[in-house]
Amino acid sequence: MYKLAHVGLVVKNADISQAFYQRVLRCEVENTYQDERIKLVFLKVGGQTIELVQRLQQAAAERHDGVVDHLAFWVSDVAREMERLRSLGVMPLTAQPAALGKSLQNFFFLGPDGERIEFMQGSLF
Repeated sequence: MYKLAHVGLVVKNADISQAFYQRVLRCEVENTYQDERIKLVFLKVGGQTIELVQRLQQAAAERHDGVVDHLAFWVSDVAREMERLRSLGVMPLTAQPAALGKSLQNFFFLGPDGERIEFMQGSLF
């Protein structure tokens, strides 16, 4: 059996992304690493780890199929979270949460490098 170690996001500036994720998702820095090629920041949120990857030398090749499309987080109240994000200057991609099926609501917003982040409330099944 495997256990997910982390989700890695390639970012333009690890410091800017770290500040965003700490402010918006209330992440805590778990660890950092840097050498001449790469800067890594490991952020803890809800028992999971997000790895921010900043390439210091060579830009990453453009990726297409197989790229992680978004990060998704369960929240207790999507409407309240939508308002909290607006108060932080982070604009949701829709005016209201979307209804998925009978008991799931969600909305998306963007991180500092355009990565999509989803907040979900309810149940998938």
